[in-house]
Amino acid sequence: MGKTLYIVRHAKAKATESGGKDIDRMLASEGLQQSSRLGAYLYKKNTEITAILCSSAMRAVQTAEQIADQINFDISKISIDEDLYEASVRIVGNKMAELNNDWNEVLLVGHNPVLSYFVEYLTEHHFDGMRTGSLVKISSTVDDWSEVSKENSSFEYYIAPEDITTEN
Repeated sequence: MGKTLYIVRHAKAKATESGGKDIDRMLASEGLQQSSRLGAYLYKKNTEITAILCSSAMRAVQTAEQIADQINFDISKISIDEDLYEASVRIVGNKMAELNNDWNEVLLVGHNPVLSYFVEYLTEHHFDGMRTGSLVKISSTVDDWSEVSKENSSFEYYIAPEDITTEN
């Protein structure tokens, strides 16, 4: 069967407020729309997301919740992981390797530049990087998350917010 990893860069966020913390930044109205459209896109593609893992940053949590709402995923089952905020490629890889093997399609919501670096590392597919509110699909031929590697993973597609229309 294999494993499928959907990687989402959080949607467009508001600027940091004076005296505020980066981790507390909320989605802008454009970001709420982007993440909702991403969820609708995944729903139309008949994805069967079995787990959602996201950074503890408010903008990532809001993105994950908007997507979950669109795909009928129980929001209370979103796994919020502090390690994904300011993560390294190694941390993202370790989190992937620790995923439950009963989960075949997992959505990971986080930040750049690490997500772009991780995609390039895992798939050896070079692109200009992930924009806010964008999605990458990676497929692997193995059935164990700890065995997902460059040798058995492939870059399926990248979709930016402006690429999502009502038709797809």
